[in-house]
Formats: sequence, structure tokens, C-alpha cells
Amino acid sequence: MELLRDPVKGCPWDKKQTLESIIPHSIEEVYEVAEQIYNKDYPKLKDELGDLLFQVIYLSQITKEKRKFTFNDVVNGIIKKMISRHPHVFKKKKFKNLQDFNNWWEESKNRKYKSILDGIPTNYPAMLKSNKIQKKVAKVGFEYRNDIQALNKVMEEVNELKKEIKRNNRKKIQEELGDLIFASLDMARKLKLDPEVILSKSNNKFVKRWKKIESFIKNDGKNLNELKLKDFNKYWQKAKN
Repeated sequence: MELLRDPVKGCPWDKKQTLESIIPHSIEEVYEVAEQIYNKDYPKLKDELGDLLFQVIYLSQITKEKRKFTFNDVVNGIIKKMISRHPHVFKKKKFKNLQDFNNWWEESKNRKYKSILDGIPTNYPAMLKSNKIQKKVAKVGFEYRNDIQALNKVMEEVNELKKEIKRNNRKKIQEELGDLIFASLDMARKLKLDPEVILSKSNNKFVKRWKKIESFIKNDGKNLNELKLKDFNKYWQKAKN
């Protein structure tokens, strides 16, 4: 990395990169790691983990040049953090059960914040941020008693959205649709399902069916742009079956 960034002999592209210009590539690598985990493709996962590690080294090299910290500082910092957050492993602290440990973990992370929600990064993707918010408030008791109560909240938001659609109040429609999505994400959390994972599976299922529809239409000698909704519905049912 030092050679790539060398002012004289380095790569022209790598030399001019900044923290801000590299971070989009780092985020992209995280998604590529996730894709191979979901696909259970371990050879590709190995490659993608290498790419992700390279991003950490890249960013650390830039901060080293700025005389802020080095890659070794990053490694030493996470070692100290993990030791301090696992006193039952590295020291002699005892926890009654997993829940007792989880409560201590959250408390240790939240000590420096005024609110339990202050530690959530403001630039998280909206769905991930919702999930973090819901998990944190649930841990202190702001939680539905059961899955049906959580589902009832989703249905309540559906009905409120219906009302605003009938009134054609665009501002309220946006607000209620946001509430519906938020409640649906909370439903996933309540069912102990990762919304990113289940939505990814739904995306893949839709893409698979849509490609079947395109194949059927092509075999029938028809054009996508010439079909009506009833025609698409017919092909959709055929793809499902």
C-alpha cells in the first residue's frame, strides 16, 4: 500500500485518492462480501474478504500519511476493545446467562451517550438504522408482548395509509407509508428475521419469476411493451406454477 501511494513511484490513480473518495469502494466491498455469504460461495468469499481487508489497509495508509494513526493502531485498538467488552473471557467477571451479558454489553457501549439512540450513526442506510433503533428500545422494554401485536400494528398502519390515499393527501401519504415500512421492519425484528436478508430473498424470487415471464412472452412471439396488466398476471401465475 505504501508503494501504491508513493509520491514518485506509486500508481497515478492510488496516489490521488482520499478518505472521501475511497469510502464508496469500501461500502461496495461490504455488499460483495455479504453476497458471497448468502450464496455460500466460499472461494469467492475468500477473495471478497481480501478486498475488504485491503480497504481497511488503504484507509489506514491515508490516515498514516496524515499522521493521525496507523494500521497497527487500528488492530491494537480493536484488540483492547474486544478484551474490555469480554471480561468473562479475558478476566474473571461472571454473567448469569446470555441476556445478562447482552444487557451489560449495551450498557458498556451506551455509557458515553445521553440517549440510548445516540450511538447509532446518522448516515446508516435507512433500513439498517430502523432495525438498530427498534432493537435498542426493545431491550429496555418498549416492545410488543407477542408477534400478533406487532402484526396488528402493521395492519393499523395499512388502514391509516388507505385513509390518506383516499383523501389524496400527498404529505400524509408519505408519512403513513414511512410508518408502514417502519412497522414492517419491526415485525421482522420481532420474528428474529433480518430484513435485509428476507428482502434480498424476495428480490431474488421476483427476478427469477420475471425472467420466466420474459421467456414465456418471447416464446409466444409477443412484445413486453404491447401487453396489458391482465396479460402479465396470466404469465405471472404461469411462472409461479
